Amino acid sequence: MFAGGSAWAAKSSGGDEARLKQLRGRIEALQEKLNETRGRRDDVREEVRGLERRIGGLMNNLRKTESQLRANEKKLADLNARAARERGNLGAQRRQLARQIYTAYLMGRQEYPKMLLNQENPARVSRVTTYYDYLNRARTERIAHIRTTLARTETLEQQIRAQHRELENLRASQREQKTALETSRVRRGELLASLNREVRGQSQQMERLRADEKRLEQLIEELKTVLPEPNLPPRAGTPFAKLRGRLPLPTRGPIIARYGGSKNLGNLKWRGLLIGGREGQNVISVFRGRVVFADWLRGFGLLLILDHGDGYMTLYGHNQSLHKGVGEWVEAGEIVASLGNTGDMPQPAVYFEIRQNGQPRDPLIWCKAR
Repeated sequence: MFAGGSAWAAKSSGGDEARLKQLRGRIEALQEKLNETRGRRDDVREEVRGLERRIGGLMNNLRKTESQLRANEKKLADLNARAARERGNLGAQRRQLARQIYTAYLMGRQEYPKMLLNQENPARVSRVTTYYDYLNRARTERIAHIRTTLARTETLEQQIRAQHRELENLRASQREQKTALETSRVRRGELLASLNREVRGQSQQMERLRADEKRLEQLIEELKTVLPEPNLPPRAGTPFAKLRGRLPLPTRGPIIARYGGSKNLGNLKWRGLLIGGREGQNVISVFRGRVVFADWLRGFGLLLILDHGDGYMTLYGHNQSLHKGVGEWVEAGEIVASLGNTGDMPQPAVYFEIRQNGQPRDPLIWCKAR
């Protein structure tokens, strides 16, 4: 999940790959500490964590494979169209050559050598000689064109055969990825069902949710200590603080839970928005920033956190897969994840928070509904 980041190294003030590697190491150590296991139930959650990470990686690979398949299918269609045009050109050239040969045959019936020896009509001999020379040159040129077209056609047919092989390999890879994905999903479902059976009453649920919230708070606080200031370049435009009420929501869908709303478990309240949607739909960045966390966190599943500078962060949780890694810069509106239900979420949704100096803020004050 910590792949990528060369863009950050290039754009950060004084940043380089070694510094980025060190930053990733510190964040990964922090993440491992937050998800430390403490018993059988936590061991099961650790297996869920591994499966949800694996599913996210498989979904990313599948998305890339399908995109490559579409590109290769288009390339194959273009090659077939070019080959069809070349075959049409070849047919036309062959017909022209046939006409030239027939014309030469007709002229040949006039006993060309005899006319050359006939000195009675020099003008006629000169004219016929010119015709013969013209026909010979035209025939030679036409044969050369045919050979060139044949070579081009053969090259295109070789490319088409290679493209067919590549497509077959991609489809085989796609089938393997889908099989692995289905196996991981089935196992994840079994583990989640066993965890749910072990929850006995509201007190256990409240304890779990409080522990999840505490982990997130620890993560936010410790990120503030390990991360350098983003140093957004001047081209970033209007700062985050000036866009209150004008930011987009990260995805389209019904708002299932609102900031400040009750979780129906004691006095626990939502610190962000829960936005429903279909599994796999796009989750976008609401503002330009740098990825400072992109991994699994207990209670929030596959979580992505963006640092926007000036103390502002946005959080995107329960994703099916993450498209960006720690250190990468993203632009406003760029796709950063796919919506999912990781981290014990019973339905596909994205959990979205806005933080100012570590404190949660109501996203609906900052964002306009689509």
